[in-house]
Amino acid sequence: MKRARTFTQVSRRFYRPEQSHCPVCQRRLRRAVTLSERTVITKDAVIKLVHAGYRCPESQCSGSQQTYRSVEADALALPWFSYGLDIVLLVGRLRLREHQTVDEIHQELLKRLAKLRVKIARREILYLFEAYCTLLRASSSAKDDVEWLAQVEKNGGIIVSMDGIQEDAGNETVYLVRDALDFTGAFRRECDVVGDRSDARPCLRQ
Repeated sequence: MKRARTFTQVSRRFYRPEQSHCPVCQRRLRRAVTLSERTVITKDAVIKLVHAGYRCPESQCSGSQQTYRSVEADALALPWFSYGLDIVLLVGRLRLREHQTVDEIHQELLKRLAKLRVKIARREILYLFEAYCTLLRASSSAKDDVEWLAQVEKNGGIIVSMDGIQEDAGNETVYLVRDALDFTGAFRRECDVVGDRSDARPCLRQ
């Protein structure tokens, strides 16, 4: 049996949707389900999180079956990944921009995670780079995703979530834009932006 990983430095966090009221009937949303309980390793912390989904308590409301998620929780890591999105983006940059080998990236991450007393296996670098490549493909396929477009129509539109992540000071900011209702990553774009999110608008319109 594979032993569960243990961590000496853990931050515990509870996430609920940023939206507090039903957009249809304006009733206050209530906790309905636990969407996930997992541990996420970012460059700065090991986070043990509980992510709760909320719904409208009014059974006659047309929006009562919609589950609302925490955008902040979803932005920490991709589904089923233990390592944070910031680490995925770092691996992609080191591989494609810095042209580092898998072994060099492995050593770089071991050095960065040492402060958290966390080790990462070499094979994890391959998984993380594959995830980065998936994000690249998503940046060009969203508009042609017939299934997603049908879901958007069914939901009556989308709630846009935009997360800006800058791996290190001085590097480009990577913006991930997704549909918060359907938890679908719409696209990814890199911008030379270091300030307020409003400064990213010209880049995101490209």
